[in-house]
Amino acid sequence: MTVATFMGGQGAPVASRRPGPAIGQILVARGALGDRELAAALALMPERGCRLGELVCAHGWSGAGDVAAALAEQWGLAPVDLAAEPPDPDLLAAAEELGGWLAARRLPWRRLAGRILHVTDDPVRALADGKFEPADLVVTTAAQFDVAVQRLCAPALAERAARRTAAGESVRSLGLARAATGAGLAAAASAAWLLGGALAGLAAAALLVLNALTTLLRLAAMLAGERRGERLDRAPNVELIRWPRIDLLVPLYREGRMVPEILAAIDATDYPRELLGVKFIVEADDRATQDALSGASLPGWASVLVVPGGAPRTKPRALNYALDFCHGGIVGILDAEDRPEPAQFRRVARHLAAAQAEVACVQCQLSFFNAAENWITRCFQVEYSIWFDVLLRGFQRLGLPIPLGGTSVYFRRDALERLGGWDAHNVTEDADLGMRLARRGLRCEVLDSTTQEEANCRALPWVRQRSRWLKGYILTWLSHMRRPLVLWRDLGAAGFFGLNLLLMGGAVTYLAMPLFWVSVGIWAASGQGIWAGLVPDWLLVPLGVSLGFGQAVMLGCAALAMMRRGTPALLWWVPVLPFYWTLGSIAAWKAVAEVLVAPYYWDKTRHGVSALLAGQASRPGPATGRKPRG
Repeated sequence: MTVATFMGGQGAPVASRRPGPAIGQILVARGALGDRELAAALALMPERGCRLGELVCAHGWSGAGDVAAALAEQWGLAPVDLAAEPPDPDLLAAAEELGGWLAARRLPWRRLAGRILHVTDDPVRALADGKFEPADLVVTTAAQFDVAVQRLCAPALAERAARRTAAGESVRSLGLARAATGAGLAAAASAAWLLGGALAGLAAAALLVLNALTTLLRLAAMLAGERRGERLDRAPNVELIRWPRIDLLVPLYREGRMVPEILAAIDATDYPRELLGVKFIVEADDRATQDALSGASLPGWASVLVVPGGAPRTKPRALNYALDFCHGGIVGILDAEDRPEPAQFRRVARHLAAAQAEVACVQCQLSFFNAAENWITRCFQVEYSIWFDVLLRGFQRLGLPIPLGGTSVYFRRDALERLGGWDAHNVTEDADLGMRLARRGLRCEVLDSTTQEEANCRALPWVRQRSRWLKGYILTWLSHMRRPLVLWRDLGAAGFFGLNLLLMGGAVTYLAMPLFWVSVGIWAASGQGIWAGLVPDWLLVPLGVSLGFGQAVMLGCAALAMMRRGTPALLWWVPVLPFYWTLGSIAAWKAVAEVLVAPYYWDKTRHGVSALLAGQASRPGPATGRKPRG
């Protein structure tokens, strides 16, 4: 049917606000769906809670074009092929309406007979706000709708993605703070030259206080995490009457070789495919990854979003771009090398269904499939185990704000949108978002479900990755501390000090590591400490006790983490952690330099370099033609 026929030809259907026959009956009558498949789909719908068209397409029982044509017939509307009849670009000038158009799944299409027709893939959603009548709509497929939005609204979408977070909460407005940081560092260097011992004593006192508070926080987290009778999984054995839709965002940049890996990992999960929307996010200039995705024969539950060029070139900007194309109640993130547990998505859905409304997201634990590759990966595994198995668990039970991980974290979509998505200019958008959640009275909970990742196994890439993390922590601290009294009001005393110690405690420890090695070297060579004559005698003993106790607490955290993780063999690598942390010191000073000269630069981590990946070919690949699970 052409649009001209719809607008006035004889025998044209009459658009109605109430749909006509059931879409399943129309598909059967058209020969696009069998009676047996319709019966199976109808039996699944009460549990799935999705549209019948989505269900039959996910199972391969009918095509998207057939479903769109049947939907048009049901509502008495005209079906359109946007590849042949794209929207009129002149009608898309009102960029301020873009958010509303995307939320309602409608887009201005043509001006005909004195009125503007809008194209949609979901008439119910397009009519929900009461601003339009069915006669104002035409129908297309979801894929064609998304392609048209990306092609025609790229500049507005790119701007929206870069500035989704309010300026007052984004590091993009931190120009003066960065200048102050640079001036402070210069002043400190000058004071060290002029004041000598006085400044050394002041620095020692500050280090004593910071180290003592950070150690007490870690000890409290370790003890709090040992409480018995409190499960991390709120609803481990509960099957939901109706499962939610999960949109899974997978940002890729120059990672075409990882496409088969991540497809296989997602395909190995057991979540119903008609309720899973996987969106691979690639940059416009990354032709290699786009070609890899084009050649991968993506299943119906996966699609590709191409992010327009622009600044900043960061992962959170790409995530913000994709958020406008998400429709489910839960939005999750996976990285290219991730391998979530097969039941992870179901466990996340159960947990969020049972959690209180203020629980806005769930963070799954991370581990490494190549932990045994070399000493760096072994130490990295110990460090991750300390963080996820001990500290995060304790922080949650202490009610402290939690810096989120950048992957295997799942949000309630409405909460994520209210927060303004991710800060596109922050290179640790995950940590910043965890702090913004806490300031709004929302919480993240840690789920005892593990995602396997690829650990950085080479020193230089490890330093580059860690420098990005530490730079982001420093920027996040600067962003939230620009108004300390407001931060105190939002988080309370415990949250205020927790945020400061979490974000700056580790960074300062790394920055001070060279001083530790210089002290050890001078003492070993001459038997004299560099603090003699510079630091008051009454500070030397408390400082030594504080530093020693801090190391003992970290060793205790490591031992407890290895026991919880079930990897006691890694305890042998705990004594070499000081050498491993020296790499962190190099990364920390690199991070400080970049805060001043390149705050938004994203030092990309390259995946797929582990030698252990060569032995993974036996893992099942994506079964695009296989019957979906669930």
